Amino acid sequence: MKAIILRRVVNSAVWIVSGIVVIIVRGSVTQGGSVLLWEIIGGGMIAFGAARLIWALMRSPSTSSMAP
Repeated sequence: MKAIILRRVVNSAVWIVSGIVVIIVRGSVTQGGSVLLWEIIGGGMIAFGAARLIWALMRSPSTSSMAP
């Protein structure tokens, strides 16, 4: 069960880091109106990753306490 939780935490971290990379790369490469769109996409990736991370961490105590 711990392997599943670890995989969810790593997956969430990948989403968060990818969102940060999207914002940094698009912010430095493209200057103009399209930067806002990429910031929204990157911010959405960060928010999604953070939500998954919180969900994985909230579920971990309840599933580990039910183990035989």
